[in-house]
Amino acid sequence: MNLTVEAIGRSRKPQMIDTHAHLHLAHYDADRDLVITRDLAMGLAAIIEVNISSRGWPGVKRLIEADPRLIGTVGIHAHEASQETPRDLAKLEKWLDHPQVVAIGETGIDTYRDYAPLQNQQALFEAHVNLARESARPLVIHCRSAFEEVFKILDSAGRGEVTGVFHCFGGGLPEAEEVLARGFYIGLGGNVTYSPQHWAPVIRELPLGSILLETDCPYLKPAPERRGRNEPAWVYRTADVIAEMLDISPENLELKTETNAANLFGSRIRDLLSPEGRSA
Repeated sequence: MNLTVEAIGRSRKPQMIDTHAHLHLAHYDADRDLVITRDLAMGLAAIIEVNISSRGWPGVKRLIEADPRLIGTVGIHAHEASQETPRDLAKLEKWLDHPQVVAIGETGIDTYRDYAPLQNQQALFEAHVNLARESARPLVIHCRSAFEEVFKILDSAGRGEVTGVFHCFGGGLPEAEEVLARGFYIGLGGNVTYSPQHWAPVIRELPLGSILLETDCPYLKPAPERRGRNEPAWVYRTADVIAEMLDISPENLELKTETNAANLFGSRIRDLLSPEGRSA
């Protein structure tokens, strides 16, 4: 199915935000400008373009400087920890002063995939947490089969002074409660549409003020499509599924999660949700 307004649902008035995208990756080399133009035209107010390596930063930088509605982060993914170190992160620190950069990440720990030694991931994640604490910037956390390890470093290095989002949340209710207790948001993406019966009991227990919506594109295209490349406007599909779980309208969910995104990521997002920013 081609991505159309009909495919993702009716045209929406609320100002949706995809809080986690990777449009700089090679998956979009053939039609990147088309995808961005089309998806923003479908009603997205902003797309948070998430950096995952020092090598990828120039691509992120080009995107966030080409359109004010694309907002960036600076960080190095756990999967890169066999090649990149805290020294590479230090080289990216200066870009935290860029007016379009709002967060640190994507960073974290992943023991599900064996892409990097655990000790490398831990050292790199701790460097990100330290940087977030020192700069008062939110963290975008990747945590897969590693909640114990992530919580330990957050508590020791973060000292209760760091906030952020656990993107593409993959835990259960006990893990969600631990995330919320630390003042973090929970990012929900297309994976929750694959087995709603599994996710609904967890999502129904989450405070509405703790939820962010995301795609993690090009990955995790929502059901029923699921196969193929994901892109930002599919966040509408995920919103529909979550709204049904919560027995609220998609519009109410979208408006609340937009407010949540502005509360976490700050004035740059808030400006884009204003009438002036909407007309950018």
